[in-house]
Amino acid sequence: MKVSIRMKIFLPVTLILIAFPLAVWFVLSYSLNGHMNYNARRNLESMIKRTESIITSYESSDNSLWEDDGTEEEERGLLKEFREMVQMTEGDTRLLLLGARYRVIYPKNYDGRSEMTQIYSRLLTGTTESGGAWKEHEILEETIGEGKYLLYYRTLDTDDTVRTVILYCPIYDTRPIMGEISRLVLLIMIIMAAVAIVLFWFVAGSISVPVNRLCEAARGIGEKRFKKVETGATVRELCELENEINHMQEKLLQADQAEQTFFQNASHELRTPLMSISGYAQGIQHGVFEDISQAAGVILDESSRLTEVVDGILTLTRMDQLRYQVVPVELGINEFIEDQMERLEGLAYAKEIKLVFHPENEHKIISDAQLLGRAFSNVVSNCVRYAVHEVCVTLRKTEEAIEITISDDGPGLKSEELAHLFDRFYKGKNGNHGLGLAIARCSLEYMGGRIEAESSIGGAVFILTLPQDCRSFAVEECKESW
Repeated sequence: MKVSIRMKIFLPVTLILIAFPLAVWFVLSYSLNGHMNYNARRNLESMIKRTESIITSYESSDNSLWEDDGTEEEERGLLKEFREMVQMTEGDTRLLLLGARYRVIYPKNYDGRSEMTQIYSRLLTGTTESGGAWKEHEILEETIGEGKYLLYYRTLDTDDTVRTVILYCPIYDTRPIMGEISRLVLLIMIIMAAVAIVLFWFVAGSISVPVNRLCEAARGIGEKRFKKVETGATVRELCELENEINHMQEKLLQADQAEQTFFQNASHELRTPLMSISGYAQGIQHGVFEDISQAAGVILDESSRLTEVVDGILTLTRMDQLRYQVVPVELGINEFIEDQMERLEGLAYAKEIKLVFHPENEHKIISDAQLLGRAFSNVVSNCVRYAVHEVCVTLRKTEEAIEITISDDGPGLKSEELAHLFDRFYKGKNGNHGLGLAIARCSLEYMGGRIEAESSIGGAVFILTLPQDCRSFAVEECKESW
């Protein structure tokens, strides 16, 4: 069963608030009973040790003490020792001394104490019944009357006054105390539960309400309703989630606007050559043009332009969808650049621009020749378009990358152009389709590289940074990172 965040937090806390005092009560009840038993047993054992010590000292004394004239005097001394022991002992352990025929000789007023009378009666009952006598030299737990007692019973090997020693210690009943504690615990539990339930209801709400608002924002994103969400959350993780969702909405809004702009620009770039092709084709069909070869040449030029735009769009789309398969090969960077510049000589010659290359020591890299060639040729073509006399290419090797710097001696780049230079379909004054630099950036980034543009006094400068090995940026790993 699915429950809300508020109930998910509220119900366990409520159960804990109820269960915890009850657990405390049970633990306290058992521990208090155990503590009472422990104290009573410890008190009784202390008295037993003293009693046994007195008895042992008299039993190990000279035998003449037990003869005729001295016997009564020494037994009075034994009784005196027991009396002094009781007077000097602290605690709840009591002493009952019996003489011949189970006559009580200490204390004299035993019948004024109900527990002594009951213990004495129990002893007499046990001695008269078959097998019912108490075991000597053992601590016994007995329920006598309404109370519980720990008892110690033993007889003495004498012929006169003291014949039996009984030590007992009451085990106090904790039920009255626990009754008071129960009422107190119940009262505290009710107050704490009431306060805590109200508190945690609002605490849970402070989490569930922002989450609900974030869920509404997520549904809005799915419907392309990008609106900044403000949850009023005070929890750090929720605040971070709110910031991330708002940041994501800004990015998605920018992407949506860029997509709309892309389709508008793409449709414009496609419509212009199509209209030209259609117009010249209709002119040929109706015999408007006397020189058909000229019209056919225009159609071929526009078709070539259209093909170039479509190829550029398809290339960007494949890389956006991570469907372009990187084919890493080993390249000698100097040789590769020289080969690319030879292919661009015709374009440079038509513009009367000189291409200059300053090679470094030959260095091998692993890269995709098609992507690198397209990025390099697009940047050089752009520089040729704006250069006055020459385009210069230089190399610089770093520990982890290769930097290719392409510069021209043209008018340079304006600050507002730098911000949108690599946007799709963004065209400068002499721009062609607005896709060349966008393709160059995507191609380099697809291989783990990057491109930067700067404007200097001498013209525009483009810096292409290539990794030494692009195999770690294969399409499968790119998908996993997304």
